[in-house]
Amino acid sequence: MDNLNQSTAPDPANVPYRPLAVRYGGIWGGASILMTLVAYLTNTDPSLPTTGSIKYVYSLVGLGVAIWAITTAIKTDRDQQLGGYIGFGRCVGLGTLTGLVAGVIGAVFSLLYMTVINPGFKEQMLSAMQEEWARQGMSEEQIEMAANMSGMFTNPVSMAVMQVVVGVIFALIISLIAGAVMKRERPIV
Repeated sequence: MDNLNQSTAPDPANVPYRPLAVRYGGIWGGASILMTLVAYLTNTDPSLPTTGSIKYVYSLVGLGVAIWAITTAIKTDRDQQLGGYIGFGRCVGLGTLTGLVAGVIGAVFSLLYMTVINPGFKEQMLSAMQEEWARQGMSEEQIEMAANMSGMFTNPVSMAVMQVVVGVIFALIISLIAGAVMKRERPIV
């Protein structure tokens, strides 16, 4: 009768979640690459201020993919690996690691995109930003100063680093929310 009172769920410390983070982070990163290529091929790059409202569609699709990747990784870990239980900390760790994987994949692709696929991307972006600033009524001197400052942050390496950092922070926020909703603590026997 003692066996009925013991939980059959595995100890989370003995079940690695890194493979799930790599799988779902890879899917998220792959979806980001696909969206970037579609935007490039259709000339609707959401990074450019002249794109218009299509950038909101890309943002919503990207948000949906991120939420799906993190929540699916957590649900898979909880239901298929941990016997239906998962703690809040593990949810946050798994989701954040998933975002890190996606961010690194996206950053590597961004470097490739900005240096090989679309080497004129930086100039396109700066030109579009300058047009937008002029439309907003900034003087030539202000535009030149803003362009010099923006130039430091629009080089491929700094943009790739920012993509990783923002991806991790974004994943952390989603993971905190998903963890609060999806956690299921093991009953204390």
